[in-house]
Amino acid sequence: MINGNKRIEIDLPCGIFYDLSNLILDLNGTLTVDGEFIDGVVERLKTISRVLDVYVLTADTYQSLEGLTRELRDGCCVNVHCLESGRGDLQKLAFLEELGREHTIAIGNGCNDALMLKEAALGVCIMGKEGASGDALRVADVVFPHICDALDMFLKRNRLIATLRK
Repeated sequence: MINGNKRIEIDLPCGIFYDLSNLILDLNGTLTVDGEFIDGVVERLKTISRVLDVYVLTADTYQSLEGLTRELRDGCCVNVHCLESGRGDLQKLAFLEELGREHTIAIGNGCNDALMLKEAALGVCIMGKEGASGDALRVADVVFPHICDALDMFLKRNRLIATLRK
């Protein structure tokens, strides 16, 4: 389901076309380290939220969601969704399916992100300070060492084209 007018289209020279309108991001270990935003993340999300519908999913491991949400909503159109206790991987997959996997990019680093990364139109794994699970690494379409590098690919799309062309 395409939710609005926000959209990024990426036409790879090898015949693959992405029509993307949603970005789902894991919070802990992806956007934050030890419960604090990684430098540069909020500014990039503000820019990206002008062209994509942005969703942050979290189990709030560090109990920091309230403060982080305030920081995200200040000049940023980011939707924050707190997961229920239990199987976060299945909840993230259900959220992806509700948005429409064929129009959604997913970014994460953990075991509970692997299903979402595998089924999204574009799955991105982050190998940050908190590491990345082998499951997430195996199913991702693209792997980045830092979240800001991953977010920059939406601001500088030729990087994505160079990485994904066949």
